[in-house]
Amino acid sequence: MDLNVLIKGKKLTDNELQILDYLLANTAAIDGLPLREIAKAIYTSPATIVRLAQKLGFSGYLELLYFLKNRLKNQTITEAAIDYQIDTASIADTIDAIKEIYGRNKDKFITIYATGFSGIVAEYLHKKMLVNGIKTLLVSASDSGGIISNNIENISMLITISKSGETQKVLEKMALANEHHIPTVLFCGNGDHRANQLATFSFEVTDERPYDTQNIQYTSFFGKLLLLMEYIVDAFTHVEKENQQP
Repeated sequence: MDLNVLIKGKKLTDNELQILDYLLANTAAIDGLPLREIAKAIYTSPATIVRLAQKLGFSGYLELLYFLKNRLKNQTITEAAIDYQIDTASIADTIDAIKEIYGRNKDKFITIYATGFSGIVAEYLHKKMLVNGIKTLLVSASDSGGIISNNIENISMLITISKSGETQKVLEKMALANEHHIPTVLFCGNGDHRANQLATFSFEVTDERPYDTQNIQYTSFFGKLLLLMEYIVDAFTHVEKENQQP
């Protein structure tokens, strides 16, 4: 158990921290022992242990001990080792080109459009960019079609996500961007599709379930897509840092 979780926001003395350390390390051994014996073992008084329990938000020592026992019993940690590497060399030129567009148009919005499950990823990308100070506009399928067309002069690039590369509404937004000479960045699954033909820049993420349009089966597509987006946002933030250098 992480001791910091238990004491967060509490001001404990060194003596109280030592008592808590002992209780955590010996929870099983002290279970059932009289409080007086436990206090004696750590050279303190029963009242001190009770006050510590109350300071941590428990009614008394027994409630604290019950909490510790159950946390230890239920705390089963399994390390999920997932190793996925981005082939940064193969996308370096594309990343540099997108960074250049962003660097020249930081006063404009990066607009993101996606639908369905891809829309969830688009929302994550939108928020990730916002917290990094990047001007971003998120447009979903439920939004008015005029949001993009009415802001066309203030859009630096259009980012779209389509697992199949054949999402009709995505194709329409990409075609609109092309009409107004706005660069389009596409994130898609593998395969030959219409979206690739409309994209200025395309990032292809391996999709082992290309025909699972309802996303029912296991797929690593969205997980890998999120990791790739993290890498790209990091590239954008480096533009900010480079511009701040004297």
